[in-house]
Amino acid sequence: MDTNVKFETIRIPAMPDVVVSGVVATPEWWPSGQRIGLVIAHDLAGGMEEPGLVALQQALAAKGHLVLRFNFPFAEEKRKRPDAPNLLDRTLKTAVAAVLSDPENAPARMLVGGIGLGARVATRVIAQGLKVDAAFSLGFPLHPSGKPGHQDVDYMFRIICPVLFVQGARDPHCRIDKLEELLRRIGAPTRLHVLADTGPGLEPIKRAGRSPEQIRAEVLAQLELYIQEVIGRS
Repeated sequence: MDTNVKFETIRIPAMPDVVVSGVVATPEWWPSGQRIGLVIAHDLAGGMEEPGLVALQQALAAKGHLVLRFNFPFAEEKRKRPDAPNLLDRTLKTAVAAVLSDPENAPARMLVGGIGLGARVATRVIAQGLKVDAAFSLGFPLHPSGKPGHQDVDYMFRIICPVLFVQGARDPHCRIDKLEELLRRIGAPTRLHVLADTGPGLEPIKRAGRSPEQIRAEVLAQLELYIQEVIGRS
């Protein structure tokens, strides 16, 4: 594990007149080793400084991966209402392009994913044709709370890369049986890991006895296992 990680703030032009912030975590010996890069998109609340996202970036970088977290425009401007889908999509695509912009330091293999809203945006841009080696979805918002029949997921059938889903067992925005049903129908290779006593945003359910740190450790373990099984050995 590499504990000497460099963190650099960058500016990402999502549109000609819209620029957002990002933080790149680069391991000390980069670009040696497996040269695996990850781009992680944030959820509705907290932006790129949400503690769980920051901790995940730090932990993944300590394992030798280059990791970018970034703001969507609405988070950059401290607005609560998310941007239009096309702007969210373009911002993520531009963030990935920023990681790949330097040929000498660019990752050899790329994973793209997110938490909550970021997970939906990541799967959507991959379905649109963004070329990555694998994707990950942490706390995917499959449907509105209490409305499992309202699912906007037709785009998922165009995904061709492997996708890891890590989902809270008690997330009102994603009934596990409905997600399992969807994943059985998707042509791409998928894997689902369910977190006990975990709600939306991969946060612990109150009085369930789990701490945020315990959940983050389980998420990290599943993601790192997935990276090594799907990316590291190929």
